[in-house]
Amino acid sequence: MRILYVIDSMTKDGAESQLLKTLAQLPPEQYEASVVLSRAEGERAAELAAIPCVREIITLTIKDKRRYLLEKAFAIAGIIKATQPDIVHSWLWYSNFLCGLSRKCGFWRRIPFIASQRGDYHARYSGFRLWLTEKFIYNTTNILLTNSQPIQRHLCQLYPDKKIFSIPNLLELPTEVWTQPQAPDTKVKLIVSVGRFAPEKGHQYLIEALNLLKQQDIAWQCMFLGEGELEAELHALVAEYGLSNQITFPGFCEDVFSVLLTADVFVLPSLHESSPNALIEAMGIGMPCIASDVGGIVDLVEDEANGVRVPAKDPTSLASALQRVLTAPDFATELGKNARATIQEKFNSAESIKKLEALYKQFL
Repeated sequence: MRILYVIDSMTKDGAESQLLKTLAQLPPEQYEASVVLSRAEGERAAELAAIPCVREIITLTIKDKRRYLLEKAFAIAGIIKATQPDIVHSWLWYSNFLCGLSRKCGFWRRIPFIASQRGDYHARYSGFRLWLTEKFIYNTTNILLTNSQPIQRHLCQLYPDKKIFSIPNLLELPTEVWTQPQAPDTKVKLIVSVGRFAPEKGHQYLIEALNLLKQQDIAWQCMFLGEGELEAELHALVAEYGLSNQITFPGFCEDVFSVLLTADVFVLPSLHESSPNALIEAMGIGMPCIASDVGGIVDLVEDEANGVRVPAKDPTSLASALQRVLTAPDFATELGKNARATIQEKFNSAESIKKLEALYKQFL
């Protein structure tokens, strides 16, 4: 089976990691994959090229900014004509839109089109952007894939005639399991947040919560692991609150588990999410986690049972949750134990691949 995958680029973000894991699981004797990078190459392109089933990688480079969307749509149509795939499978909004625009023009309507929605588009977009989403993504796909059951249910209510499926993320966890540090109460507590520095990740609200937490009698440090366009702005906010000695930005971490296993709590302050890899991984190793009460997180975190959910954009509630988890070790241990059990129950990479292959094979 020939599949043409279209994704923005091969960066270190979650969707890109999931595509790499997916392609690595597809048997090369059964699948041939071509990959179109619709925005840029990205630092993980070499890793992509080394996967056995990947036959070629094409990066779209259009110099005319005035009509680059249309030219990219035509370019995708040309690639489809040349490669003759059995299925086109796109990932992320930009690539989903480009494929939908290309298909809407009538170039490849007979070839099945699967679009993976990796976030909550209705929470993130409105107005013209949401209209584009409905017209060029939802209306053009044969199958819409999401990684979150709550978002799948919401989409099925909005578009009852559409084929919409949810397949859990592929998960790779270390053998080590988080344990509550056995240390005196005077130990400096380590708070960790992992994610791209973008507006929807809500890092500014965690910084504001930490500014409130400094008024409590708790010694703490916080690490923001990641990279992104808001890094300078977040640095400035930390300096404004006088927290530069307590909050650090080490950058992207290749071995994030080595940090998580030494931390006391994981925090995901996002404004909207589907099924966030960082939270799943932290819960999977048995960490106590605090996350925003949004999107697919509702399906992962049962408040005060296997984690703590707080309203998005609410630094006061977030500071209160941090204070409780950091000062109640038995509570934190119970949250972590239950979190690991939840992830073990909900996520099975072999089953996820089987579900994806079943969707592919229905088009044969």
